[in-house]
Amino acid sequence: MQVAVLGAGTMGHGIAQVSAMAGHEVQLRDIDADIIAEGLDAIEANLTEGIDRGKVTETERSETMERLTGTTALAEAVAGADLVVEAVPEEMALKRETFRDVEGAVGPETVIATNTSSLSVTDLASTLEAPGRAVGLHFFNPPHIMALVEVVVAEQTSSETLAVAREFVDSIEKTAVEV
Repeated sequence: MQVAVLGAGTMGHGIAQVSAMAGHEVQLRDIDADIIAEGLDAIEANLTEGIDRGKVTETERSETMERLTGTTALAEAVAGADLVVEAVPEEMALKRETFRDVEGAVGPETVIATNTSSLSVTDLASTLEAPGRAVGLHFFNPPHIMALVEVVVAEQTSSETLAVAREFVDSIEKTAVEV
């Protein structure tokens, strides 16, 4: 699965890390190249700590980092993505704008997810022309350690979108809790 993660902060780089560790090709996007570099550096540091603790091998670190690419260009980040997970700051207007921009740049089969912990996924989904493609994937902090992911079903979430979300959570070896 090709995954785009929008936002390279604490949650975004953590989501990118667990996705890449599970074998997914990941584009990590932020509006500033320095933030992307910091996110990628944090991922490498997490993996190195995993090596030190005997939980990650050198090969796993290397392969994970090879599956990660950073960009400031939204169109480049989401091109060919099967799943886009936005992890931008918890501001409804910014998340709505992000959802609209993503929908305009992806194909009709792409699932658009939010990592919001407090905003209405139903309200976010209503921003889209095809609101059935929206779902919440709320990771707990830090994503590379915490086992649970809330799969937040909006009123509009289609059964196909929900199936993709569940498949993704299973693929990253997390436990999905549907809400």
